Amino acid sequence: MDTNTQPDAFTRPFPSNFEIGRRMRAARKKRGWTIAEMAEIGKIKAVVIGSYERGSRNMPISRLGEIARILGVDVDYLLGQSPTRQESALVLTLDLRAISRTSFTNPARLALVVTYCAGIVKKRSDWNGEVLSIRESDLLNLSFAMGIEQADLLQWLTAENYLLTEINHS
Repeated sequence: MDTNTQPDAFTRPFPSNFEIGRRMRAARKKRGWTIAEMAEIGKIKAVVIGSYERGSRNMPISRLGEIARILGVDVDYLLGQSPTRQESALVLTLDLRAISRTSFTNPARLALVVTYCAGIVKKRSDWNGEVLSIRESDLLNLSFAMGIEQADLLQWLTAENYLLTEINHS
């Protein structure tokens, strides 16, 4: 029996390190860069880039966004999302006041949401301190970081009263 195959009952919700690394290498080569050139441009050690490309090192979600920016690709591309998928029309509004309160149902999950929202707030100048609008791609990235399906994350945010509105601009 091949020990490298996964049982049919198990499906991976997100791509493996190897799959992300393969796409990362393809994007780098498309730009005509060596690993050393990418390291210099992105201020990331060449050995780290090489280990990401081989899939031998876990990549933090913050680094995934940084790599995508350096390579000039969408995070969706590195995650293997459909290339025809453009910026989503789904916009969510999170209640930062509610998120700042203690969660008794899942404090670890809430800590990840708080950290992720803080990262978005640092990058934007339109933040008012009470609510935060996030795109569907933000939700996807957050669900990836949490290791849960996007629909499950959305359901949890709603159940915890962290989600104020969900607008789908069709």
